[in-house]
Parts: sequence; structure tokens; C-alpha cells
Amino acid sequence: MYHIRRVWKVQNGQARKAAELVKEIATEYSSAGPRSKSMIYFNGGTLPSPKDELNRVYMQWTADIIDSPYRKGNQIPKSESYSKLNELVDKSDGPGSWVEFWEGID
Repeated sequence: MYHIRRVWKVQNGQARKAAELVKEIATEYSSAGPRSKSMIYFNGGTLPSPKDELNRVYMQWTADIIDSPYRKGNQIPKSESYSKLNELVDKSDGPGSWVEFWEGID
């Protein structure tokens, strides 16, 4: 089993708003096809965390295989939330978003 985590680095004070948009996106993805339900979490500075993880929003889900999003028949939602989220992303010192892949042990 794989744990896939999408990370967004957002502007100061915007983590909760961004997390709400990410939740909308996650719901659309799980409703559209084979993606499992996602867990959304964030730290906007109100909880202890490593300094470099402040103002991060995470969307994490599991998959049995890592497959191309461009595979035949895959449904990719066209969410309006993406453009709203993009306005909150902090790209000031490098990428504002990335994907991490983790292998789990059952």
C-alpha cells in the first residue's frame, strides 16, 4: 500500500482557508473515481511544529498501486477550487506545491 501526500505551502494566515479548498478538491476526486477518501490537515501556526512546516496544507490518501493520472479512463475533476487555492499558494522561494510518495507496511 502507498500513502500519497500532496503538500501546499501557503501564504501566512491562509492555511485554514486553503485547507477548506483542498477538502473540496479531495471530495471531488474521491467522488469522481477510484481515489480513496483523503485526509486533510494543516498547521497555520497555532500548534507546535517544525518551523519549516508552518503554513502547510496536506492532502493524503492511500493507493494499492501508483498509476499515471493520464491513464485511459481516469476522471480528473475540473474544480473551480484549484484557481482559488492557487491564489493562496506561496511561491516566493521555490515550488509552492509538491507530491510525496510513501510506502506502507500492512
